[in-house]
Amino acid sequence: MKKSILALAVLAAFGGAAHAQSSVTIYGAVDASLSYTNKISTGGKDTGGQMALDSGLMKGSRLGVKGVEDLGGGIKALFTIENGFNLDTGEAGQKGVLWGRQATVGLSGNFGTILAGRQKDVLDDVGSITSPGDFGGVVSRVHSLNLDRTNGERVNNSIRYNTPNFNGFTGSVIYGFGEEPGSTGAGQSFGLGGTYANGPLNIGLGYFQSKMGGKSASDVNGAAACNGAVMAMGKDKIGDKAGDTCLKTWTLAAAYQFGPARVYGSYSRVKLPLAKVPSEIADNPKHNYSFAALAHPKDRRDTPLYSMPSDGDFVIGGYNNESSSTLDFGVHYQVSPALSLISSLQYTRAKFARSADGRLLQVNLGAKYELSKRTSTYAVVRNLRSSDMYSVGLASDRVPGSDRSQTGINAGLIHSF
Repeated sequence: MKKSILALAVLAAFGGAAHAQSSVTIYGAVDASLSYTNKISTGGKDTGGQMALDSGLMKGSRLGVKGVEDLGGGIKALFTIENGFNLDTGEAGQKGVLWGRQATVGLSGNFGTILAGRQKDVLDDVGSITSPGDFGGVVSRVHSLNLDRTNGERVNNSIRYNTPNFNGFTGSVIYGFGEEPGSTGAGQSFGLGGTYANGPLNIGLGYFQSKMGGKSASDVNGAAACNGAVMAMGKDKIGDKAGDTCLKTWTLAAAYQFGPARVYGSYSRVKLPLAKVPSEIADNPKHNYSFAALAHPKDRRDTPLYSMPSDGDFVIGGYNNESSSTLDFGVHYQVSPALSLISSLQYTRAKFARSADGRLLQVNLGAKYELSKRTSTYAVVRNLRSSDMYSVGLASDRVPGSDRSQTGINAGLIHSF
């Protein structure tokens, strides 16, 4: 009997030691806001304003589990699985993927960190230095429909390596396998960059590219990035371009803290090498291939003004969109420990094949108030204007109607745990 008690005591001691060396944490965030957006389009016509309950506007609603185990010798095993969801409907986010926000396992130590699975690339870290860090999804669409990846896009089948922190600098490289049989390059992606944070100064630079591929393409945003090329070639001809680069993007960002004011700015550049004009227009140089001709038909009774064309001309990521550039400037002012005022401006210039450049301008003003360490409220107003192109809209399911300007107002609550 004494031996049994002693054995149980020893097992309990080892169990306690093992537990002390590992941990599992459940965490998450819920973000809900009341919104009003004017000039909502239905069937290409302005149908008026819309009141709605939005989820994850400033901080994507999520539920995650992460764990770490000390393996000894300064090496740790770690994992993270994180689900995104829409608070307003209860549906899974990221197109219904269970662990859509991230699903990784890896090792960390003096050598840095290696992670494998579904994860973001370094451009998400760079983007958080500027407006996406303050406004979240409010600015993702004017950032070239997030083709510049500054508000976080995922890479499937990927391996990412992060260096140790060298006096404020951390480098990163990521590679995504296309997993296309017989074609190593098809659907693969690659990115690298780094961030530097020391005192009041914060700087980041990152680059990412993805290649045309099938359903297993590693770039989760690849369907949008290669959208113009897909329309130009036809879905049955994608295989002819498998392995060709369809997206190249880079971002440089910097921020500096002046007392209570944090001033920041960034420049993002997106290139879509496979975009082109339709063959019937390329063969006819005299054809009036312009946004004005397309958006202002002679008989407006037949085609509504600014009605989105089926072939995707003159839209970010569309048939003839060759590139786009975004300037982002903003100020975060800490009025008190609880209250902060935020403002930013984004200007995007889109280049279209054989036509004039399009422009987007978005202005954002807001305030955040911390009710506690875990709960905060916010209010945001934003205005988006477009010229010589179709507007990207202020939300994924709302495109402007018959006007070039759209305004949205949100008041919300965020709880993190």
